[in-house]
Amino acid sequence: MRQSNSSFCALLDGADVAIRRLDAGDYDAVVRLATELNSEERYQRFFTAHPAYIGEWALSLTAPAAGIVAFGVFEDGDLIGLANYAELPTPGDAEIAAVVAHEQHERGVGTALLRALGRIARSAGRHRFVADVLAENHAMRRVITDAGWPTTQHIDGSVLRVEVDLDDIDDDSVEGRTV
Repeated sequence: MRQSNSSFCALLDGADVAIRRLDAGDYDAVVRLATELNSEERYQRFFTAHPAYIGEWALSLTAPAAGIVAFGVFEDGDLIGLANYAELPTPGDAEIAAVVAHEQHERGVGTALLRALGRIARSAGRHRFVADVLAENHAMRRVITDAGWPTTQHIDGSVLRVEVDLDDIDDDSVEGRTV
């Protein structure tokens, strides 16, 4: 595990994990995480149960273009969750997405990732996160709520657009060692 560029936090169960930016060496782990999701989890993350573009998606996170930031949570060297943001055309806006390995749910992995993204995004001049979440994806909606961020939400059919004003977040919502 590359610890030189990692930060650390304790998850809800007390486990210490490393959080760091993904890089080219993480490609296989990102693909593995996505392919090991069950069909419902894949559908909720990718809006399709059988995404054909996992390799391209993994590459976009491990060798990102300008404006894309991706983090992973690692426990004992294994990738157990990842999140990213991608700058949007509106200045200061970025779209966020996250995925956590099936057996790692309910540990605070997603919340830790969003807080790390929030910290980096604010320091990079981002002012607003947006996320398109399937309305039935209660787990992701809970992760955003657990981050402690005020949100506005708009429903369009089965998709819920969640917006977070990063300027309204207090420092405790993006800082701290424990999720």
